[in-house]
Amino acid sequence: MNAVHNSYPPPLSIGRPLVTIIVPLLNAAPYIAGCIRSVLDQSWDNWELLLVDNGSSDGSRAIAASFTDPRIILMDEPRKGVSFARNMGLAHMKGTYFCFLDADDLLPKNSIRLRLDLFRRYPEARFADGAMEAFDANTGKVKWVRSPWNHGNPFDAMMLMDGSSFAGNTWMVKRVTGHEYRMPEHMDHSEDHAFYLGISRQGLYVSTARVVLHYRTGHVSANSDPLNGHTGYLELYKWMGQLKPPPSETQLQHAWNRLRRFMVRDLLKRGHFIDALRVRQRARPR
Repeated sequence: MNAVHNSYPPPLSIGRPLVTIIVPLLNAAPYIAGCIRSVLDQSWDNWELLLVDNGSSDGSRAIAASFTDPRIILMDEPRKGVSFARNMGLAHMKGTYFCFLDADDLLPKNSIRLRLDLFRRYPEARFADGAMEAFDANTGKVKWVRSPWNHGNPFDAMMLMDGSSFAGNTWMVKRVTGHEYRMPEHMDHSEDHAFYLGISRQGLYVSTARVVLHYRTGHVSANSDPLNGHTGYLELYKWMGQLKPPPSETQLQHAWNRLRRFMVRDLLKRGHFIDALRVRQRARPR
């Protein structure tokens, strides 16, 4: 496949940096080709796409392997979970900047360029973000758009979980020399929030209201049953308490109230009214 030429002048203050895009791949045969093509179609062409197959059994790996662009690298990770797959990508990335992409989602044409332009405008920034647009997998219609609005160090906002700095896997990260980037491998839900929270003290967060991710909904995926996320919410809270330096008691209490609200909402949505009442009355873990 031919490389897509960058149709925009390179931002002079950051040159033409390499951007690593990490995609964990597990049984996404209906979607992975579209995901890869959305990267190939980027207006910024200096990227590497690390596809990490996590034990697919539906032909996903063969589809990924059919793309011969040298910027696409296919790796294999035993089926241990999405965090293990992402960590393999993080361990092998070469880019100055990196971001994640799920195998069933798509990047708009200017997704990389928009976030790199934020780094050009704000040289001190460590994180560049943008809006996430959800579309229905069956109809293709847009269902909602979530746009971050924070500008500053994102740690407090990430503890608040108010959506100002995190709506999904939309961060682009400028790497800190010598830092080992790793997902918490014991988590398979809310692990992305935990990962970003863990590095959020590294510097400035900036964002654009422009869409940088097309998020697929209305299909079977790892997050299709929100009740499976309750363990993830509890693990996320434990992760918060183990951060160094630790969050304040006020921050931890607010985070627990927020996570408990998420769990109650999910239970009510599924009609589990008694369980929702029990969770609502549950005290903060110590």
